[in-house]
Amino acid sequence: MERLIAEGRVAIPPKGKKPRYKRYLDESKGMALQSVWDDLSPVNSQARESLGYPTQKPLSLLERIIRASSNENDIVLDAFCGCGTALVAAQKLKRQWIGIDISPTACRVMAKRLRKDTGLQEDEALWEIGRGFVVRDLPWSEEKLRSIPPFEFENWAVIAIGGIPNKAKVGDMGIDGRIFPVSAIPAPRGGMLAEVGEFDFMGEWYPIQVKQKDKAGRPDIDSFEAVMMREDRKKGFFVAFDYSSDATREIDGFFRRSGKSIVAFTVKDILEERLAQKLA
Repeated sequence: MERLIAEGRVAIPPKGKKPRYKRYLDESKGMALQSVWDDLSPVNSQARESLGYPTQKPLSLLERIIRASSNENDIVLDAFCGCGTALVAAQKLKRQWIGIDISPTACRVMAKRLRKDTGLQEDEALWEIGRGFVVRDLPWSEEKLRSIPPFEFENWAVIAIGGIPNKAKVGDMGIDGRIFPVSAIPAPRGGMLAEVGEFDFMGEWYPIQVKQKDKAGRPDIDSFEAVMMREDRKKGFFVAFDYSSDATREIDGFFRRSGKSIVAFTVKDILEERLAQKLA
């Protein structure tokens, strides 16, 4: 007993109570992990790591799974990678990885997150020496973009011109996304892009309308003009594969009548990265 007391192994209680043997946490193996994990918080809209992706999982969850099921330099395959949580976790834990997703929008969100959270660059030469990554088989052709689901095309177009898509795809009141001028956006929390809902209090934003059709016509432009008048926006952005001559004349006439401008992008403008010319 004297030896244990000298070693700090005995908890001396108040008079009248029994002494107890001390056990230290750093010497304990802890409790074995059970099959139900309730100690990890889900990703909500206020979480620092939130990207607004509907099925996003906590990074801590994927880190635990990858640590428990692989070793450094093993290959982690996520065949439904979504916004890339498993890929970020694998990279941070020094694993190799492959991610697959059917959604072009998910692939672009994933690529942006990898660049931001891991410092990797999207570069073929760096990928070949293990210091970067590449994204394969995205629909970077007009033919492929014509065949993807309408909501996917809408998300692709909004993100491609620097906007934030609406979460709700039904009842959007003619607004598929919004562009917030850089000068109007407050510093993001935790370095992550905020959701559209968090910008609702801001007065300065531009609406985006997307049409997955060969030629947007005068009626399409008329409808978007009504949105701009209703929301009192001085500028708006429209994306389509092409425009009829009536549509382009109406865009010019709308500016002369109201002073409000519609920036009309074609899919070809986006694919050939001619955005800066039209935004200048």
